[in-house]
Amino acid sequence: MNIGSAWIKIRLFGLNSIKEKRSLSKRLINQIRKSHNVSVSEVDAQDSKDFLVLGISMVSNDKNMIHRTFEMIENVIEYVEGLEIEEMEKEIW
Repeated sequence: MNIGSAWIKIRLFGLNSIKEKRSLSKRLINQIRKSHNVSVSEVDAQDSKDFLVLGISMVSNDKNMIHRTFEMIENVIEYVEGLEIEEMEKEIW
């Protein structure tokens, strides 16, 4: 059994309020959960309208599957207009 975890710091553009950020983060988290079958949560910067920090975890028998899944999630985030990945840390055991 292999475990993967990722920490992603995302810069947000064009948001005027925390309420807009909450709406965006909920939609993004639900999209990632549904399409990639991973655990996702907002783990930091909850009161910032400029950044969103997500924690993601996954369990699989195949390390390569975890790596590919994290890459696909990264692509999903980069595809959304108004989001830019500032920093991403991944660990797979």
